Amino acid sequence: MKRIIAGVVHTAASAVLMLVGPVGAQNLVYNGDFEETSEAKPPPGWVMWGAQVYKIPENYTRDATDPHGGQACFRIHHPANTAGYIVSAPDHAIRPKPGMMYEVSFWARTDKPGPSQFYFTAYETINPYRDAPSPGRWMIDVTGDWEEFRFAAREGWDFFADRSQYILLTFNATTDQAQDKTLWIDDVAVKELPSDREGRLVDEASLTYEPLQHVLREGSELAFTVDVGKPVRPATRAAGGVSFHRVCGWTGQPFNKEGAYTLAPEIETAIRDMRLPMTRFYAVGDEPFGVEAAIDKAAEVVDKVGVPQDMTVLEFETQGATSTLPPETWARGVKHSRERGYGFRYWEIANEPYIVHAGTAFPTPDDYIAHVKAVSAAVRAVDPEGKIGVAISRDQSWGNYVLKETAGCYDFVVAHYYAVSNIHQRKFEAATLTENYRTLDRLLRTNALIAAYNPGREVYQLDTEWGMHSGGPNGERADYVNRNANIFGTLHRAVRLITYAREGMLRGASSWQMLSNVGGLGFGVLSQQAPDKRCMIYWLYYYLNRHVGTQVLPMDGTAPYYTPAEGDDPQTRPGEFPGPLTPALVTKSEDGKTIYLIAANGSWDKTVPCRMTLRNFAAKSAEGVLLSSDDPNGSPLLERKEDFVHGLAVSVDRDAVTCDLPPHSVSFVTLRSG
Repeated sequence: MKRIIAGVVHTAASAVLMLVGPVGAQNLVYNGDFEETSEAKPPPGWVMWGAQVYKIPENYTRDATDPHGGQACFRIHHPANTAGYIVSAPDHAIRPKPGMMYEVSFWARTDKPGPSQFYFTAYETINPYRDAPSPGRWMIDVTGDWEEFRFAAREGWDFFADRSQYILLTFNATTDQAQDKTLWIDDVAVKELPSDREGRLVDEASLTYEPLQHVLREGSELAFTVDVGKPVRPATRAAGGVSFHRVCGWTGQPFNKEGAYTLAPEIETAIRDMRLPMTRFYAVGDEPFGVEAAIDKAAEVVDKVGVPQDMTVLEFETQGATSTLPPETWARGVKHSRERGYGFRYWEIANEPYIVHAGTAFPTPDDYIAHVKAVSAAVRAVDPEGKIGVAISRDQSWGNYVLKETAGCYDFVVAHYYAVSNIHQRKFEAATLTENYRTLDRLLRTNALIAAYNPGREVYQLDTEWGMHSGGPNGERADYVNRNANIFGTLHRAVRLITYAREGMLRGASSWQMLSNVGGLGFGVLSQQAPDKRCMIYWLYYYLNRHVGTQVLPMDGTAPYYTPAEGDDPQTRPGEFPGPLTPALVTKSEDGKTIYLIAANGSWDKTVPCRMTLRNFAAKSAEGVLLSSDDPNGSPLLERKEDFVHGLAVSVDRDAVTCDLPPHSVSFVTLRSG
């Protein structure tokens, strides 16, 4: 059977896109046939990519044993438990043009039949390397015989040439890092042709939107005035959420596979003490006890730990999107929720369906688009007031295209704004400040794109997973990188949370993840293996959710700024995304009798004095709490609360409030009028 996907013919049985370009079109790939005689490893025109520890030349060699054509092919070997891969050389990068289509073809075989990966790696610049959205990613089902694979990327639909200015062909021998596998490729070609699709998606670069508001102007000191009588907007209190994995989670909590409740009393109390305004469960329809029982158990959990049901997002699809749930299952679960009188109203369709892996239920964006339309109709039929969430990535086809094609079917958008970068190559200030300011700009641009595709409708973003997500210096997975959750990750999250709560750019946010094993604390908050201990991020949420009032107050003044310099961040041009070294948030309580200040100091080594002048408020008392740790590589799991949570001296003299913000710290100040 054949069907049309993204303007090309897709053969369902082989998952190969059959494209035929005009005879004689120039091949844009240098040494794609591997006929250039050379002892170089890898062959000329190709380079090793990824962590340095995996750049082993003997794994990437010219092979004359059994080529598809000519005298040689390219052998790409992936040893078990490694993470190396190969790309076409940046010196010979494809430089795309507006309105053109890029057809890729290559032949491949393997020693272990099964999935390998091909995708485009894109950069806005290559000196330094600045990531750009990928024009496409595909899982290729390779056998022991030579077979041809063909794919296409259309400028204006799959990517935009002004952002993805340098395109590299990327091959990964396996989708399973634990597997030992060899992939051979040959006769790799890319042809540039006029696009076969009319029109274009909305170009995000053409959108106009208000840039990220830093509120405080650049100056030599942190000094500002707050007029308590002139609130700016409601604070986004729902930003302070933390997400569960699933009802029957990978750690065996909060329920086990038999359906028994397993949260230790100490952990249950600890979660309740965070006063979380939001959470999220995924794969609710993939539990061994059925979707109805899973919804009952989700309700039981959030009631026990004090999270509102109406700010709990439920996602039904199978974990890893290895199969889809019928729309009828979605309708059955949502109907059950309504009949039981639960407050659940947010229904997120699939967790990260854009991740390429073996056996995915959504091999193309069009597959996901069709599923969103079907599920949305089924849910709305039983719950007209329910809110449908669509998942997107920053890749053009899985972001912009999905938003366009599903417009009208969704009420909220889930983008998972992880900071994906090598934290060990970045200055502390770049990781905690610049990366946030870059990510928040992308969020605002996405808001503008959502508005462009949904005129006259209220559509907003909910960030149901986010955090620092960096691999380690030797290719370690993010779950095992302490910096993602120690003082680096805590300060990164603090800067994000301050801005989320202050600027009203999304409806709510729930970060990853509630429960971890003590052997992998890269996103650590709590662990049932250490029920009497807390991670650094835990205390951030504990104090944040006690220090975000109902109304954001205006701050008029200055702050010292951080502007990336040469060498601070390999992913950022010098001078890009400057912003306050000490982002801050001031709110007031609903009764107006309490003022809260939250301030992060993103400098590793500089103390910043803070002077806040109050108007229309007489502070009679002041309390301060400080979060800080001096070990950049320390464990996120604390032996003692006192190793991270400290007192902060705060002075009040009439209308002036002063304190010092120590380096790499988050400060919480409470001011009361009576």
